[in-house]
Amino acid sequence: RQALHVPANAYFFSGDNGEGFDYETTEQDLRGFYARVAREGALRLLVFNGDTDPSVTSKAAENWTAGLGLAQTEAWRAWTTDGRAAMAGYVTRYEGLDFLTLRGAGHMVPLYKPAAAFAMMSSWLAGLPWPPYLAPAP
Repeated sequence: RQALHVPANAYFFSGDNGEGFDYETTEQDLRGFYARVAREGALRLLVFNGDTDPSVTSKAAENWTAGLGLAQTEAWRAWTTDGRAAMAGYVTRYEGLDFLTLRGAGHMVPLYKPAAAFAMMSSWLAGLPWPPYLAPAP
């Protein structure tokens, strides 16, 4: 505390261990809603995660999207910002929904990886495919 100039009487708690917290969900489960919207096809859905986010892990989000029961249209693969080798993360596509990770990004994706976030949103808004990784020729 002294090194950070934090007053000795400042209150701290560790939110990481869950000690003393009894979490009760207050919102309804929206998985059925997302699955229905994806299947109806009127809207395109995008779920994305920074792969270093400690709050909402990319694995939890990947399991959530896979658990919607949508047909997978494209298996997990790398995507890039330049259509060649500038690795941005990974993508899995489902009927009506795309799940992307952004490599090296935390919870606030545009703050950590602005170029990749811009490439993601630009591709998404333009309806373009996610640029694949193309290995350099030997």
